[in-house]
Amino acid sequence: METAVVPLHVLDTDVDILVSGGLKAEEFAQTVAERWHLAVAELAGRVGGARVDDVREGGARESAGAPVTVEVELLEEMPRESLSDGVLRGTDERMLLQRLTQQVTRAVIAERTGDLLMLHAGALSHRDTGAAAIFIAPGGTGKSTACRVLGPERAYLSDETVGIRRDGTIAPYLKPISTRRADWSGIKDEVAPSALELVAPPVPAWVAGVLVLRREPERQEPPEITTLQTLEALTEIAPETSGFMATERPLTWLAQVLESTGGVRRVTYGAAEDLRPLVDEICGRQR
Repeated sequence: METAVVPLHVLDTDVDILVSGGLKAEEFAQTVAERWHLAVAELAGRVGGARVDDVREGGARESAGAPVTVEVELLEEMPRESLSDGVLRGTDERMLLQRLTQQVTRAVIAERTGDLLMLHAGALSHRDTGAAAIFIAPGGTGKSTACRVLGPERAYLSDETVGIRRDGTIAPYLKPISTRRADWSGIKDEVAPSALELVAPPVPAWVAGVLVLRREPERQEPPEITTLQTLEALTEIAPETSGFMATERPLTWLAQVLESTGGVRRVTYGAAEDLRPLVDEICGRQR
C-alpha cells in the first residue's frame, strides 16, 4: 500500500503523520502538509508554506528519537467491519482532517504530560519580543476566533493547547485553525494559518499575560474585566488543563506562572475585536 509521511514538530514533539489510501495517499498527504504548514518539521521556526518536498513516500524521517506516529487512511468506501488497529479511516476528507487534528492533539498531550504545563487556550505573541497573550476558554467559546481576528499582526502560537515550559517560555502548537462553518454540519474546517495571514513566532515566546475568556455573543456593552486572586484563578483554570494531575506539583507551577504575569484577568466580552486593547497591552510588555 502506498504511504506518504508528513513530519511535524509540535509542542516540542516530533510527529510523523503516516498517510495511506492507494493512489490518493500522496494527494491527501499534500493537503495535510498544507494545512499544517507551520508545523512541518523542516519548516519549524521559519515562516512560510509547506513544499511538495516536505511530503515523502516511504518510512519516517531520521531523528535522534522515535517520533510519535499517527496513521490516517483516506478510503473510497468504508469497510463493512470496523478495525481496532488505531488507524484513522474515512471517506470524507473534511471529517478526516478534523479527526486527524484531534488525534495529533491527544497524542502530543500524552507525550508531553509531565514535561509541559498545558492549558486549553489560544495564544499570540509579539513578533519581535516574544511577549505572549494567553487566552483560556472552553471549546467553542472564542479562542480560534480571537486568533483569526487578532493574529495577523502578531505571531500565532496555538488556538487549542498552549504548552508552557519550566522557564516560562512557550512550546508552540502550530496546528490549523479549527473553524466552525454554518454550511458544514458537525464538521470544523481545518484552515491553514497562511490563509488567515498567521505566521510562526520568529523569536521564542514567553508568557506575558493570561486572560480567562467568557464570551457572550449578544453582548453590546464594553468588556467586563475582573482581576482574579490566585486561588480563584487556579479554580477557574484547572479544569482547562491537560495532563495536570500527572505533572509534578502542578498547582504550584501554575500559580508561579500566573503570579509572574501580575495576575489573571477574567474578560466577559461580546466580539473578538473587544479583546484587542488587552492583547495589545500584554504583547507590549517587556520581560
